[in-house]
Amino acid sequence: MKRLEIAQYIALGATCMTVLGFVINLATQSRWSMTMCGYGVMIGLISYFFGGIKTAVKMAGKIAKWGWIILPFPYDIVTGLVAFFISIFVFMALPIIPIRKAYKEQSME
Repeated sequence: MKRLEIAQYIALGATCMTVLGFVINLATQSRWSMTMCGYGVMIGLISYFFGGIKTAVKMAGKIAKWGWIILPFPYDIVTGLVAFFISIFVFMALPIIPIRKAYKEQSME
């Protein structure tokens, strides 16, 4: 429980860095804002070491399942894989989403 609480604080900082870097990059097109996004993603990966990676993969699997349900056979495999990897990349940039969910699940038990 304590590890997930630490991971939650790290993930919050990482998410703020990523979002602020992205917004500043849209406004100014500077290199340091993209560096800020890169640091946010790296810090987000560090927060997954404290906990929450299992929840992130489960959530990405649930998102990818819609790719298999919506499209017919030849396209469903590719759509599912693309949806899985895009959701993993989003969770790398915004780690607060799965880590907060893991923290809530842990506190419920």
